[in-house]
Amino acid sequence: MPPRQAVKKQLLAYAMIFPALFFFALYLVFPLVKSLQMSFYDYDGVGPLNSFIGLGNFAEGFRDSRFYEAMGHNLILMVVELVVSMSVAFVLAYFLFRGVFAWRWFNVVLFLPYIIPLAVSAVIWSLIFEPTIGMLNQLLGALGLDSWQRVWLGSQDTSLLSVILVWIWRTIPFDMLILLGSLLKIPKELIEASKIDGCTGIRTVWSIILPLMLPTIVLLSIISIANDFRSFDIVWIMTQGGPIGSTEIASTLVYKLGFQENHYGYANAVAFMVFVIVTAMVGLVSLILRSWNGPNERAGG
Repeated sequence: MPPRQAVKKQLLAYAMIFPALFFFALYLVFPLVKSLQMSFYDYDGVGPLNSFIGLGNFAEGFRDSRFYEAMGHNLILMVVELVVSMSVAFVLAYFLFRGVFAWRWFNVVLFLPYIIPLAVSAVIWSLIFEPTIGMLNQLLGALGLDSWQRVWLGSQDTSLLSVILVWIWRTIPFDMLILLGSLLKIPKELIEASKIDGCTGIRTVWSIILPLMLPTIVLLSIISIANDFRSFDIVWIMTQGGPIGSTEIASTLVYKLGFQENHYGYANAVAFMVFVIVTAMVGLVSLILRSWNGPNERAGG
């Protein structure tokens, strides 16, 4: 191809992606830069940015026990999803892959939690956990387990567990869908060959299926980490971070700092700190993915 035509083709490609890049910058990059700018000011949301305090808001964040408590709850949520949700999702996906469940009816039942809007899910579960007329306590009473009845969302001992259970219920369908798609891409010839070699059951899953699914599992882990730290709707509707901060997560803390306490500068600093932490986590998982792919590609080549 002549150089002039190559340049024209390249310019055309840039022109085609420019609208997408423009809106990407408008809705993501610009707010991020503006948030970082505000984090250096003692700003209450009214008037111009005048009170420059440098890294004062970030220093306050590192001293604030609420920040560590919220991040701790986010980490618990993240670990539970990566371990429990993905494990249950893999088992369900594997059963579907092997034809244990009938696809039609099981898909409808299983994907229902993911189809229901987050706000609606939170309201439904709030009613289920309601201490006086809620379905859970009513069921426990009917079974003669009155001593197990709790004020599920109003107690520091059970509120976080209740939110985690709802989050698991919500995330399993999505995880299962991604893992099932990965399973369906595995050549059946490999599984049949492993059976001929005497590799069956758990050994087939561990030695054949999981290694082939590892890139998908790592990618799903990255998505899960990002979603866990962006979660807001369920926690806010069910508990608003209470009682006494027992279910506070990063997103609800930032919301309270900005829109309830009017500490916009500090709220933006905390949000940027969370952004850096999540980016570091995602980068670490991506590094693991690249390090796994490297030897695999060399072996295949």
